[in-house]
Amino acid sequence: METLDQNDDKDLELMFAEVRRYPLLTAEQEREIDGRKWSAVRQLHTVFADDAELLVYCREFLTQCQDNPPEIGRFANREQHFVLRRELAAYFKEGEYSQETVKAAAALEASTTSKIRVSKVSALNLPASLTIGMAVAMLRRAGGQFSDSVADAIANWERQWQPSFSGLALERDTLTTLRQHLTGYTKARDALVMHNLRLVYSIAAKYKGRGVSYLDLIQEGTLGLIRAAEKFQFEKGFRFSTYCFNWITQAVRRYVGDAGSLVRFPTHVQEQMGKLYREKAIEQARTGMEPDEETLASKAGMSLDKTRHLLQLRNLGTSLDAPRFDDDEGALVDTIAGEPFGGAADSAEQASLNRFLGEAVDRLEGTEQRVIISRWGLHDGPPLSRAEIADSMGVSREWVRQLERSALRKLKNQRSVQEAYEDYSDDYSEAGGY
Repeated sequence: METLDQNDDKDLELMFAEVRRYPLLTAEQEREIDGRKWSAVRQLHTVFADDAELLVYCREFLTQCQDNPPEIGRFANREQHFVLRRELAAYFKEGEYSQETVKAAAALEASTTSKIRVSKVSALNLPASLTIGMAVAMLRRAGGQFSDSVADAIANWERQWQPSFSGLALERDTLTTLRQHLTGYTKARDALVMHNLRLVYSIAAKYKGRGVSYLDLIQEGTLGLIRAAEKFQFEKGFRFSTYCFNWITQAVRRYVGDAGSLVRFPTHVQEQMGKLYREKAIEQARTGMEPDEETLASKAGMSLDKTRHLLQLRNLGTSLDAPRFDDDEGALVDTIAGEPFGGAADSAEQASLNRFLGEAVDRLEGTEQRVIISRWGLHDGPPLSRAEIADSMGVSREWVRQLERSALRKLKNQRSVQEAYEDYSDDYSEAGGY
């Protein structure tokens, strides 16, 4: 246990050391970096409207926004659908830029001048993240590779297009230009992120001790910081450190609300509960006794009924992800060995199911295989807890938890696993199990 805690401390030390390499930016530096970011975005708009192949793709993209918006039921990964809805909502019918979308699609189809096409694309006011996602999607269709989550969602949506869209045959110069602008944008965005990571660590530290590990809080806060770097516009007169504060805080608070408690409550309810329990702790520290409901309601400025309701919400249950002790980062679930499934009807079914699971697990990466096999007792020995697996691998419990989550997600998305589960559930239901 002591070794695992030391591993976490070493990870944090390395992260802090990395952050110290990036001092805070001046206003002039922020303006210069963000200027490079948006310059790359505008250059991509020009490429979209100038290249014959790309403008055909853009026209089809805008047409599909109007006629065939993404449907959540057709996405295996629901998060990708939410990403697309966030990026494209303004370009759907009844959206803020619906008319501009129709005009831009018409301009790209007509034999207009390059200047008119560029102006129509610029009038769409495409977000930087969407522009980059479209550029990466185009690059991939031409055989190139570039990492981007919005492009991943677009790729899934493209399979739903009617009629389907063929690949792109781009010239070498066009491919080079796309890569240059994508690289320029990424470097500028990452510079804003790296020079403000210390703000993430500071905000995440305020939410420690709420049933969520500090490393997870940093991860979620960093995602909020990246989103802020994508949307920031220096021309509006704000400093980036001021702008990104709310994005980081919102990401961290939302994660604490989702993962830090057994039952998820709306954000405003979580804030009221936090305020109530802070007042309770202050009053208890001052008097040495736990305050009654009337006193607590008066101190918090809430009605008595509201206070009683909020106090009852905290007593609904105990999460397995909660710390075992106040001064321990380990969770209750780390001490519980996994169980893969209940007893099968006979040894033949058990052997068949084991063989099938073995083939599914073989498709995972090596470390993921090791965690799943040990965690769920698919080897010759008994199932192991996360702490035991982490100790044997020489890594942190958090790393084991992330590997387990990643592996289970991959298994869940395997079609053969889904079909086997449905068959097993149907058989169990017919036997009177439900």
